[in-house]
Amino acid sequence: MYLNESKLSRYGTLCALYFFQGVPWAFIAVAFVTYLVGLETIDVSDDQIATLTLMGTLPWMFGKLILGPLIDRYQSSSMGRRRPWILGAQLGMIVTMAAFLAIDAPEENLQAIGLFFLVHNIFAALQDVSSDALAVDVLEENEISFANGIMFVSKGFGFMFAALVLGGVLLESGFQAALMVQLPVLALFMLVPLFVLEKQGDRRFPGPRQDASVEEFESLSFGEIWGSLMLAFKNKTARWALLLSSVVWIGGGMGASMGIIDIQFPFLFQRGLGWSEEEYLALKGVVIFLMTMIGFFIGGMLGSKFGSHKIMTYAVGLGTVMTIVWSLLRANWTNPDFMQFYWMLWTIVWGVVGANLIALLMSVTTSDLGGSQFSVYMTGINFGAILGTQVSPAVFDLVGENYPNLFLVGAGFQVIVLLVLIGMGKSMVPVEDSTPTESK
Repeated sequence: MYLNESKLSRYGTLCALYFFQGVPWAFIAVAFVTYLVGLETIDVSDDQIATLTLMGTLPWMFGKLILGPLIDRYQSSSMGRRRPWILGAQLGMIVTMAAFLAIDAPEENLQAIGLFFLVHNIFAALQDVSSDALAVDVLEENEISFANGIMFVSKGFGFMFAALVLGGVLLESGFQAALMVQLPVLALFMLVPLFVLEKQGDRRFPGPRQDASVEEFESLSFGEIWGSLMLAFKNKTARWALLLSSVVWIGGGMGASMGIIDIQFPFLFQRGLGWSEEEYLALKGVVIFLMTMIGFFIGGMLGSKFGSHKIMTYAVGLGTVMTIVWSLLRANWTNPDFMQFYWMLWTIVWGVVGANLIALLMSVTTSDLGGSQFSVYMTGINFGAILGTQVSPAVFDLVGENYPNLFLVGAGFQVIVLLVLIGMGKSMVPVEDSTPTESK
């Protein structure tokens, strides 16, 4: 199958890539963190969890600024523009995940886990950059919103698999057993980019081009990439998009275990409300991720029909109101049914936001800069999310270790996101094809 000829192959390949990158992240950020918080023998603090999350997020914050231009500069003329980078990144993820097997008691050696998590996420960030660049290259304009919806649904399935299946193995049989289950699954999904080619004439493995008549593409030099980026960000919409990406997840919301609110969920439910590890993991790893997928799916369809910017603006407004109301209804927080139901609804709304955020940023990315410009936006997203994660313990202390009041602080940052979206909407006017617009 060829990506440039088949919508099914485009959707299927991108979904497989997002499932692949969702599994290892959720294994550490959800399953392993839940395991640590529930341990009675070790008193793990929110500062330690924030540090562990930071180690895994550093490559996404800064590495993408290097990796994006790198994949735009160096491209294979025989295997396709993006496939070699994707395959190399996936192989690196599998190898580093296998190296985790050398750690016997990870809960007693968080420094080693943090180092491995750092190295592993360098390859994970490379796969993400390459996959997003591939999506910018191959998706047609009318496919962007829906494709992003189902891509993140697939990532949600990866999250769910990691939290439910791998988390269960982790709790029952330990860290190494969970890795032994995870590695064959990653190897299986690596077969998709191995056998699906970008276009006719591409080779599956390195070597000379089979069809000399196939038109080759020219790679940009680093100087040309830098000049094109500067030109792209002269556009007001592109600058608003960069600001949006930098503030959108500071408050939290999408369920990625980052941001002021999201990082506190395991502490809120397990220590604040007395839920067991199994109860919280079942809610977070199954129900909440299912709601995230529903939100992304709904968001993708609505964005395709009404426009990503419009849907995202309304969804952020609704999500902010829901965050404030959730805080005000604090008297009901001891009711498990209320907490589960409200978190489910809240997650669906922020899933709608997430689907249209990525679609909106992808739509204002110039195709030739699919690696570089989109990496700048994604770096902004990860920088904002980890900023919220790092300040969350301090904010929690400032509000007197009161979770409902912490939610109000998160809602304040969500209001900022709404204001940025309103400002961005005023700048969205047609421009020349060499600069970002609302269409690819």
